[in-house]
Amino acid sequence: MKQETEMRLRLKKALEDIPVPESLFRFAEELPDKFEKGEFVDRPTVAAPRRIRRRRLPVLYKSAAAALLVIATLTAGVKVSPAFASFVKGVPVPGFELAVDWLTQVRERDGVQTALNNGYTPIAPVTWQTGGTVITISDIYLTDEELLFKSFIASDDFDVTDPQRSVDIKIHPGNLSGSGSTTAGAIAATTDGGGKPVLQESYKFQLAAGMAEEFLQKGTELRLTVIEHTADRAARRSDWKELGQIEIPIEPGKLLHNRVLEPDSRLAIGDPDFGEMPLNKLTIQPTTMNVIVQGPKGWQFDFPRDDETAPYLKDDKGRIYRYDPSGPGLLLEDGKLQLPFSSSVFFDRDIRSLTLYIGKMTISEMEPSGRVELAMDEAFPKSVRFKNRELVIEGADYDSRGYLHLKMKKDRPGQTSLEGVSFDIAEKEDLSGEWEQERLEAYIRKTKEDREAFLVSGFGIAEDYLNKPHLDVYIPAPRLERYTIELSRSGDTIDVGRSYPIAIKP
Repeated sequence: MKQETEMRLRLKKALEDIPVPESLFRFAEELPDKFEKGEFVDRPTVAAPRRIRRRRLPVLYKSAAAALLVIATLTAGVKVSPAFASFVKGVPVPGFELAVDWLTQVRERDGVQTALNNGYTPIAPVTWQTGGTVITISDIYLTDEELLFKSFIASDDFDVTDPQRSVDIKIHPGNLSGSGSTTAGAIAATTDGGGKPVLQESYKFQLAAGMAEEFLQKGTELRLTVIEHTADRAARRSDWKELGQIEIPIEPGKLLHNRVLEPDSRLAIGDPDFGEMPLNKLTIQPTTMNVIVQGPKGWQFDFPRDDETAPYLKDDKGRIYRYDPSGPGLLLEDGKLQLPFSSSVFFDRDIRSLTLYIGKMTISEMEPSGRVELAMDEAFPKSVRFKNRELVIEGADYDSRGYLHLKMKKDRPGQTSLEGVSFDIAEKEDLSGEWEQERLEAYIRKTKEDREAFLVSGFGIAEDYLNKPHLDVYIPAPRLERYTIELSRSGDTIDVGRSYPIAIKP
């Protein structure tokens, strides 16, 4: 039973990251014509198998087991700022003449600016060339827990400005183990008169405990492996080719040791099911700060980003440090989650306390907490009580593609989704045993095709974007006369609106 539960959760986690078609919310106007012509909705291209945490739709797939890791590159904004021109002139990006204000804004966003302003210069940049492609690695920082760097790429071999390009360059540590990815990217132009475009990407790699210290004891040269990714979308094939390694000398003295605190505090969330979260750890690094919180057993949780409800840290001088979950999602045990914040109080020894503010958060229970028996031939509508909410099933039928279809009553005209609730059945497929890659790929391909056919963004959730009189729920299921419908809180938003003090000094 435990193995089956874990495998279901792995598949749910994997398929939650399948991208939703961009035109999903324009169904009412576009899809009738598209389907008459035999067309399907375009979906954004997904890049190579690395993981980045990001906002997800609460998609429920519980009929197979797998893990699918994907990457999303986020675009950083460009904003004029004249600060720190002296540093750029003294330590430029070799091979490129870039606008000082543009580069400064990028550094302000990821916390490098704070380190520079306090005299903590990064490891010396290195330029490397292969064919018509020039790569500079800059803003390199190694801490006890993370490796950070930026890549600057200009190429005559492919168009770095084309978001649909078939050729791309990815970089990862070759002799320093870590889980990571790009966290941001932007296109800049050189200021040497040519205006040649430069692709800038920021990388963040999370290191295992003690990894940085062990690395410095073995040697002082970091090797970054350069990978060329070629995508043939027509053939649905990707090729990966190692182009070489960039060697970067590292001085052990460039490693500043983190300030680590383990506050003895519990964060009351105000939800009767979720209860409270212990704050386990605060790590203060030169460019970032990480907070580790722990949810109750059997629950998953997440936080919004880039809006007024996102969490943030605030020091006792009134400075705010924004929540920046881009990059690798640190997988922790026992329901723990790491919240990373850009910039840091590392160099300001006068700071005595921080405040963690949580605006809103979403919670999902890992096992259903509500059940109702449903017969296919019973009279409808059928009312269901769940978590002090009344849900009404207006009808049920079976789709030959392999899905139980429920029609849920809308709470109001124009409603497009039923927030915070997901549906499943007890009569699921047995998930014990191994899934070979070919079977897994076929299953994922089928579910994507079925999702398009049903005009839904996921299974197990109630939604309607066609202005129907009801919400549709599709659940993978065998054909039966009776089902046990299982209900769970899933992606349920909690309005917390609380601040929690964290003492740094007594």
